[in-house]
Amino acid sequence: MRSLLTSPQERFFFKDRDGRFVLVSAGWLAAFGKGRTLDEVIGKTDFDMFSRSHAAAALRDEQRVLATGERMVGKIERATFDDRPDAWVATITEPVFGDDGAIIGTWGISRDVTAQVEAEQSLEHQVLHDAVTGLANRVALMDRLSRALILLERRPGRVGLLFIDVDTFKGINDSLGHDAGDRVLTEIGRRLTSAARRIDTVARLGGDEFVILGAELSHHDDPRLIGERVLQAMRSPLDIDGRTITVTGSVGAALTGNPLADPGELLQQADSAMYDSKRAGGNRCQIFGQTPA
Repeated sequence: MRSLLTSPQERFFFKDRDGRFVLVSAGWLAAFGKGRTLDEVIGKTDFDMFSRSHAAAALRDEQRVLATGERMVGKIERATFDDRPDAWVATITEPVFGDDGAIIGTWGISRDVTAQVEAEQSLEHQVLHDAVTGLANRVALMDRLSRALILLERRPGRVGLLFIDVDTFKGINDSLGHDAGDRVLTEIGRRLTSAARRIDTVARLGGDEFVILGAELSHHDDPRLIGERVLQAMRSPLDIDGRTITVTGSVGAALTGNPLADPGELLQQADSAMYDSKRAGGNRCQIFGQTPA
């Protein structure tokens, strides 16, 4: 025990039933003590060390352990501070029993798992996001589309997809190069995000194809107006390597109010409408199932 309490790596703590620190290890003091000495920490609570939200969550966990006598193992939580960057820790909390068998407090150990959590978050981001634009990718789009359709069972309305293809993008790539083309795609993604609502999902499927998922659309939301807002955002001139270029898009829209609609079929309908728009000359929005204007 003496070795553990003096180790700079181990983050042990002991608390009474009121959540006041009775003893902490040197490792805990170095990580969380805010420059205090051991004597200055004894008698303090998490509310003196961490943000209020983090301290309140820790108190709830301790009260559950005190009430049930059951240990809490390996909870991953974000340690938030007022004076430094946050960290991720895995915490074990167990009851401390007195000689008479009554629970007199808690003890626990926290381990820093910030690197592990951030690596997992980075991997998850790569799996669900496009590497060029940072937008959601096809996997993320289809997952969110499925969720949006399920939500229609509780909140009647409509779900819409805008399928957007950049007109003459191949010419931009051929004349300016792929690096410039990637910058054009990134800027288009930014503009589409600005044109979309905050609850919408903007995704890049690959190449010069983008999709905007409009969840929770009311029957008053006109997809043509939404499509025109997207086209207007795309038309603004771009400055790429000192050259001013203007891009346009072909937009196809598909909508449904059916919670049992097939996500893949809805995407195919929006894709089909986009090709109708492109065949009509591009730089316009076409609604699936309607006669091209």
